[in-house]
Amino acid sequence: MIPINLSLLVLAYFFMEFVAWSNHKYIMHGFLWKWHKDHHLKDWQVSLPEKTEEWKFEKNDRFFIVYALPAMVLMVLGFMYTYDYLVFISIGISLYGITYFVVHDIIIHKRLNVPFLFKNHNFYTRAIVRAHTAHHWPQNKTDFHNYGLLVFPIRFFKP
Repeated sequence: MIPINLSLLVLAYFFMEFVAWSNHKYIMHGFLWKWHKDHHLKDWQVSLPEKTEEWKFEKNDRFFIVYALPAMVLMVLGFMYTYDYLVFISIGISLYGITYFVVHDIIIHKRLNVPFLFKNHNFYTRAIVRAHTAHHWPQNKTDFHNYGLLVFPIRFFKP
């Protein structure tokens, strides 16, 4: 049972990248743009997507709560009814949420001061930052359409 549950955890983690990409493209830049818009307010004023917010929180932070709810519900149900697989799926979703927060909010946008995360990036982390920067500060028409966080076009691996 453990290998199946661990597989579900890993699948849930990677599935969340697809969820994040599709929600970013179709929901955040779609009918809930009014929540996401403040995250892009400074896109045309600065060269890097740092310090996007004027206040401690953005309206965009509401998505964090929205995306945390399914994980919390699955975890509660999993423990209540002893459905281990629900707990493992919720852990996978939660681990992706933690990854997203660290990469997006700390490493890229520097919303929290965690200096050791601001330096010594490997080639993958540098590519993530380049890909996300391209979304905020597009140099061509296709840059803005880069909605993924961990998965993005291979061209961003080139310095």
